Amino acid sequence: MYACICHQITEKELEETMEQSHGNVNEAVRKLNLGGSCGICLIDALEKVAAKSPAKDSKKQ
Repeated sequence: MYACICHQITEKELEETMEQSHGNVNEAVRKLNLGGSCGICLIDALEKVAAKSPAKDSKKQ
């Protein structure tokens, strides 16, 4: 599935870039040019990243 249709960035590519960026969202966004066109994907991508964030898991405990 695509995370960004404008730049043909898949969710897998986003996840891999986040891992390579050690969870640094700004770096991943810059590397992928995420949100560089219409910007809709940026909101969805940030929500997905936040959902996988370890900080969110620690709040559940």
